[in-house]
Amino acid sequence: METEAQEASPLNIKPVDENSPIPLYQQVRIDLLNMIQSEQLQPGDMLPAEHDLAQAYQVSRQTLRQAVGALAAEGLLERTPGRGTTVLSGQSRLKFFLDKSFAQQMLEMGLTPQSEILRKKATIIDSTSPAQLRGKKGSPALELFRLRFGDETPIGVQYTIILTALCPDLATYDFRTESLYHLILTHYKLPIARIDQSISAVLPDEWHRNLLKVSGETPLLLVSTTAFLENGEPIETSTSYYRSDKYEFSVSQGY
Repeated sequence: METEAQEASPLNIKPVDENSPIPLYQQVRIDLLNMIQSEQLQPGDMLPAEHDLAQAYQVSRQTLRQAVGALAAEGLLERTPGRGTTVLSGQSRLKFFLDKSFAQQMLEMGLTPQSEILRKKATIIDSTSPAQLRGKKGSPALELFRLRFGDETPIGVQYTIILTALCPDLATYDFRTESLYHLILTHYKLPIARIDQSISAVLPDEWHRNLLKVSGETPLLLVSTTAFLENGEPIETSTSYYRSDKYEFSVSQGY
């Protein structure tokens, strides 16, 4: 016998802030997501009627549908015609596609990409550099160590080394908001022709636990990446540690 969904208890909803730079539908989405993850909305609960929710948030029904649709796409809500919207789970796992830059993926998810720069310094490729770049021994490079965010949520830690012979003033850019791949393509006219990646799972050490706000039992996705130019020469290599409790990687390949 099918279990009947229960309507959620009255929710503590505040109207959206029309003066905020955050889009209205994102404000609604974030508020509902917080209620799901804090278990104010539990799996099996039915959301209040669309009209009532839109009125509570003081948004149009179209804006509300956009917010609910985004959460449904993330696997958190299920919309059934003629029945309503049901909470599925408090675990949000957003898909990452390995053929897109971090900034591009965040924007497509409706999130604001940001980075905290933990280290940025000029260096020279030597025998201690990543193996993929050792063939360029003696070449100038830029070392970037960034904590990556989607909105205000820490998503990953990324260690990057970029060869700078073809982009000598790269260090002058603000990588808190700038996309590295976007700069390489648009400013320096250096198209990335190929990206090689490998993925494995590791347990976080204390340093990464503190940065990413995860427990010692939560595995991290270790992603190693090398980007190549059209002439086959490497331009950048990175090692990234991403949270696996909320994010999964997806690869789409044509044949």
